[in-house]
Amino acid sequence: MSARSILALIYTIDLLEKEKGIDCASVLAKHGLDRNKLDPNSEIGRDRELLIFTELLPQVKDPLLGFKMGSSFGFAGYGQLAMLFMTSETAFQGFQFGVRYQALTYLYGELALVPGETTTALELHPIPLPPEVSRILIDRDMVGTFKLVNDVQTQLNMNLKPVEVWMPYPRPAEAQIFEDYFGCPVLYDQPYCKAVISNEDMAIRLPGYNKMAQDMYRDQCNAMLARRETPSDHLGDRVYAYLNLFARTFPSAEQVAQAFSIPERSFRRQLSKEGRPFQGIMDQVREEKAKRYLADSERSVADIAELLGYSESAAFVRAFERWTGVTPAKHRKSS
Repeated sequence: MSARSILALIYTIDLLEKEKGIDCASVLAKHGLDRNKLDPNSEIGRDRELLIFTELLPQVKDPLLGFKMGSSFGFAGYGQLAMLFMTSETAFQGFQFGVRYQALTYLYGELALVPGETTTALELHPIPLPPEVSRILIDRDMVGTFKLVNDVQTQLNMNLKPVEVWMPYPRPAEAQIFEDYFGCPVLYDQPYCKAVISNEDMAIRLPGYNKMAQDMYRDQCNAMLARRETPSDHLGDRVYAYLNLFARTFPSAEQVAQAFSIPERSFRRQLSKEGRPFQGIMDQVREEKAKRYLADSERSVADIAELLGYSESAAFVRAFERWTGVTPAKHRKSS
């Protein structure tokens, strides 16, 4: 996964510590970070950030945590991208820049802009996320995206609102809070996230349009993108850590490549160069998880098979024998 500004992590740490009373220091230290030395100008790998979130966020029993995280994002935290939006000719061009430079945002998903006859859809397709943080980060990303849009509008004295929003999970008890925030109906149990905006609003000329300034901010965004290219070394270790976050349903190679913002062919080629093909890493993750689960005498083989994403126990038993040379039952007896 590519690098991004560490500001989103800092915003989250502040929220967890000041409002939720969570001590984040030990988790940060585990990942080589000192809470008191986090530099707002530094960057962090998206996979490393996700590992930290997966340990910290489930500690908070607040269904609105993602909403509050997204609301905490500051306008200045988007840097040159926020200024590029401000200097766009129209809202549509601003959203085009948002899609083009989405790697400079804090999103855990892929943005797409889909024009229609009377409306345009801004779609967010979340990457596969561990279930314990999935809704939190989806809420954060959707609310945070429109926090940026609203901040830009405040600066430019505008009032652009979506006509409909989609969320990819069941309708929550807090649904009214989201409708009030977006100012429109919110539909749930949808296949992905989406905000539908009228083409009339998209075509409004922005008062901050400045071609010269826009070109300057675009050059700066291009330079930042080049600097944040995913490093090619130790990709296998990062894929291993990412897959370890999952249980029951594991992402495919295509989905992991998307999560790491790498074309699938390049993704597979780099793993092959490291001598760690994707399926081998997946098998390693499942084998190690299986051994940990088997150490728990209360878990049945059927339960473990289900946790590892196998629809039948027999398939798990065959896979375990292939990995270790013995059946799960024999391994459990010898441990």
